[in-house]
Amino acid sequence: MTEGITDLSRQPLPEVITTEICVIGSGCGGATAARLLAEAGHEVVVLEEGRDVAGSERTQRDRAMHDQLYMDRGGRASHDLSISVLQGRVLGGGGVINTCDVVPIPEGVLHHWATKYGLEDFAPERFKRFTDDALGDLSASRIPESLVNSANNKLRQGAEGLGLRGEVMMHNRVGCRGLGTCMIGCPVHAKRNPRMVALPKAIEAGARIFTRARAVRIDNANQELKEVTVRTLDPGGYHEQGELTVRAKIVIVAANAIASAQLLLRSGVGNSHVGQNLTLQPQLSIIGVFEERIAAFDGVPQSYAVTEFEEEDNAEFGLWGYRIEAIMGTPGIVSTMLPFSGAPGMQNMTQYDRMAPSLLLAPDEPSGQVEVARDGRMTIRYEQRDNHRERLRHAAEIAAKVYLEAGAREVLVPTSPPLVIRSTRDAKKAQQLTFAPATAPMISAHQQGTVRFAASERDGGADLNGQVYGTRDVYVFDSSGYPTSAASHTMTPIIASSRMLTTKLLTRI
Repeated sequence: MTEGITDLSRQPLPEVITTEICVIGSGCGGATAARLLAEAGHEVVVLEEGRDVAGSERTQRDRAMHDQLYMDRGGRASHDLSISVLQGRVLGGGGVINTCDVVPIPEGVLHHWATKYGLEDFAPERFKRFTDDALGDLSASRIPESLVNSANNKLRQGAEGLGLRGEVMMHNRVGCRGLGTCMIGCPVHAKRNPRMVALPKAIEAGARIFTRARAVRIDNANQELKEVTVRTLDPGGYHEQGELTVRAKIVIVAANAIASAQLLLRSGVGNSHVGQNLTLQPQLSIIGVFEERIAAFDGVPQSYAVTEFEEEDNAEFGLWGYRIEAIMGTPGIVSTMLPFSGAPGMQNMTQYDRMAPSLLLAPDEPSGQVEVARDGRMTIRYEQRDNHRERLRHAAEIAAKVYLEAGAREVLVPTSPPLVIRSTRDAKKAQQLTFAPATAPMISAHQQGTVRFAASERDGGADLNGQVYGTRDVYVFDSSGYPTSAASHTMTPIIASSRMLTTKLLTRI
């Protein structure tokens, strides 16, 4: 798929691009909107800061792939460096670098949003068809037993031994070869993500896509014709090298909850809610080390989850509790998750083929902000709440017991100082974890909030159609609008909500 895609780092720049609709971001929200709008006969331009990295260019090498597929080369972090904030910067967005987890918004969360926040279109009976369509877009299916590898089976074995509820997860792979490098791009394109589904259909319907196109400002946001200032990047994506203007009647911002808020703030667009109410869903890793070879890098990295402690209808927060999901990364990723450095770190990496890691996923209440200084620099400010620390402590204790039940020699909790658990009695030490700033390598892969959908400008940054308050036809169609955590994984929720919002937009244009 190259026809219809213009790489602005390699092509002569036009001074102005004119279109009816400009979509900023090519991930789950933007690609879905672009497809539906183009198929309905509208003129669509998509802007993507990254480039199209496909086929043999996906080398399965940490350094090259983090450099080209991740925002800030994978180095983006919260203000105190406590949380690594992972975002895609590639054509197709986060769906290119995720682990293919298909988790729709639970009915309990949809009901919570509809009743507590007035988001009537998210009521379960209204939203179901959009979820069904999203599952179709993804070719979603339950991961077959043949792809549940040894590491995931260890988690399942331990959970079943302790009588804990769990499940084999759903995914969006077709033709998976079990290469295990999902987080740095699938070289055989087994993921049925926006890059492989929505974007080709959008192009077929006439949409134009521009890569290495960084949207830096939206002007005239309350007028009929908006102007988006775009800075083009060099082929490696390191430096800005040119500038052009995109003129459009409708602007849809779908650049991730962080970058969407950043763009609106930099543009002076929206009310005081823009940038507020950020959720990061900080995740902590934990690693079971076994005597026998596990080879968690072979096969699907993430296929089994312990769901015993997950709440989908918490009266105050909606999604709450926590879940434990097996995971595996490449050597570069795993080495950053170990609680050792230098020679001890190197020694521990010799156990790479005997490791069975998991992620502890605990939804958080909105407790962060995106801030943009006068010089344009962006800061992700985040405060981890006590209720989040408490659930992570409990999750670490339970996960350690699960791995010990499955026969682990020891369990590593990557904190400073390191916590090494070798017995059920030792597992209680997890209750002593403080999670002081930068003492545990937590990651965020599911950022949400920052431009909350609300029926009133008093309560949020965008209305129930996704239109940013104070603008004329400037919208957010990504996870920015979610008032609380939608699900433990956000690919399916974003596609479904973008489908809903785009369907509503088509009734008005």
